[in-house]
Amino acid sequence: MKSRTSLILLSMSFSRVASILTGSAACRANRIGNLLSSASTSVDSFNPIGPPSILSEISVGEKLSPKSSNNPITRLSQSPDLFHIKNFASPVSRDVLIRAACNQGMKMAGTRKSESNTIRKNSYLTWIDPYNIVGERDATSREALETARELVLQSKESFVHEAMHKFVKEGGRIDYFFAEDVQIAKYDEDGRFDYHHDGYSRYLTVLVYLNGVGGTYFPFANLGHASHEIDTATEETAVDIAQKRQVGKDGILLIGKEGVQSYLPSWEGPSSYSAIEIEAGDAIAFYSYKPTGEKDWRAIHCSLIVPEEKWIATCWFRSEALTGPFSYLKKAAMLENS
Repeated sequence: MKSRTSLILLSMSFSRVASILTGSAACRANRIGNLLSSASTSVDSFNPIGPPSILSEISVGEKLSPKSSNNPITRLSQSPDLFHIKNFASPVSRDVLIRAACNQGMKMAGTRKSESNTIRKNSYLTWIDPYNIVGERDATSREALETARELVLQSKESFVHEAMHKFVKEGGRIDYFFAEDVQIAKYDEDGRFDYHHDGYSRYLTVLVYLNGVGGTYFPFANLGHASHEIDTATEETAVDIAQKRQVGKDGILLIGKEGVQSYLPSWEGPSSYSAIEIEAGDAIAFYSYKPTGEKDWRAIHCSLIVPEEKWIATCWFRSEALTGPFSYLKKAAMLENS
């Protein structure tokens, strides 16, 4: 396996590497040391699979109100990066997506923890391809695809790091990220989705509440930068640690029109724990991987058992390049070419 030094050198242009190989041995050693030190620092601090700079700078509880939209964004957590967006999807868009899902037909969600234990119950889903507009002749289907496409573009503009945009606009040298088809999910009464990490290189999730029912719970939100056993957990133990957290005491719960008492009958108000109210059309955005490309187990979440029908739309952004075993090299190459 190549050393970290080798990866940094490989990511540099030939002319830059050649420039440090001239002169005396002492000079070469000094130049290499300085260059690797500066490169390592810049690559380590560069996080293209995290929030864009404008969102990275705001503190927990602070609100950002873009001048060009009526969608204020509030940071809910620093670790994991978690944001709440008001009015992200219009009533018309929400209705279009729900009707399209019903017309397409929805399949029972079958995510499995084991052969005998599904981690989703009373849950159904379908997918809408936002890139197949030309092939659709039916007006209703075209409307749904155009709505899904707009949702993806809006999510990309708001939450994908600016470094990614540059490569998209210029055609890109490496396929750094892409958006999946939009998933529409329905939970019947008593539906749930147990603790999980989104995985599959899905570094950014934008989840839209279509009918105003919440129940999304992040057990490790707002731990701050203090160390926690979850940070050194294996994939096998991460969910077990999450299950030890207490709703009503730890983390953040998103609640909608169903009310907080649906999950916490004896709720009397927040302490160190937060219950965040959402409405139909609101969204949350969160980031599930560390700058190193490793899974961030603090982004584990679940959908608690809901007391009534729940509809959500999810946009996932994936990057095999920046979450795989060569993510450091890919980051260095992106930084060099940016």
